[in-house]
Amino acid sequence: MRMLLDTHIVIWALTNDPQLSYQAREMISDPGNVICCSTVSLWEIAIKNQKSPEKCPYHEKMILEFCTAAGYEWIHIVPSHILAVRNLRIREGRTLSNLDLFDRLLIAQAKTEECVLLSHDRNFENYLEKCVLPV
Repeated sequence: MRMLLDTHIVIWALTNDPQLSYQAREMISDPGNVICCSTVSLWEIAIKNQKSPEKCPYHEKMILEFCTAAGYEWIHIVPSHILAVRNLRIREGRTLSNLDLFDRLLIAQAKTEECVLLSHDRNFENYLEKCVLPV
């Protein structure tokens, strides 16, 4: 199975955070799975670290090195991902103004690249996309 890690899952795996569920650890360490990271996560970490380093003490270079050393596959932003954002199905009653832009692009990438997006973020419940796997 191809799995795309949400940004916080990448950070939790890097720091061996206890918030990373047993299920997620097992899936990430399963040699039969292809683990992917997105340049969207690097972008998100860079912005959040610059804005509030006390809340996001991680540097995008550290994440890049970790993911590369772990053998994760990189998914880079390409036009088909941007075009897929428009076609994401959103739950009734939700508006685009309250949906995270990084989340939207990660879901679009997962859907386009036929990955399962591993996330602990409940905001993904705003979408009607089957590619999100809560862990």
